Amino acid sequence: MVSPIGRNEVAVSLGMDVSVPAERVWALIRDFDAMPAWNASVRQSRIEDGPADRLGCRRVLVFDDGGTWTHELTGLSDADRRLQYRIVATPQPMRIPVWNYRAAIQVMADPAGRAGGDGAGCRVQWDAWFETLHPDEMQQRARQVFALGFDGLRRYFAA
Repeated sequence: MVSPIGRNEVAVSLGMDVSVPAERVWALIRDFDAMPAWNASVRQSRIEDGPADRLGCRRVLVFDDGGTWTHELTGLSDADRRLQYRIVATPQPMRIPVWNYRAAIQVMADPAGRAGGDGAGCRVQWDAWFETLHPDEMQQRARQVFALGFDGLRRYFAA
């Protein structure tokens, strides 16, 4: 789902069912420094002001297009299996300017078995909210990063 929520504010939401227990998927996603292991759009990650599960720590990511983005961990709940972050530094000059970017990734158990198998799977939901003067381009890039992440999760857990 992609929906504009204000004149310059945009929301992007994408979900995926995985036939892997939620606890296993959450263990990977909750590691704020592990994004290169499961998202092909991310080439490198390093943590500043860590460890990687401390609120306020930052991960500096180098993306496939060469851009370096810095995310700050703003929420981490093991009970809800939810990670929240915001972008605090972007490449300059930016190809597609974006500001006030916030995002959340949540892993939800799937007792009904929608993800296939015996009901031991889960659903991963990735949502982002941001402002931009180029909503179509930025939505496309966000969806691309999310989709590469979901493809990477499938590959990671298939191995």
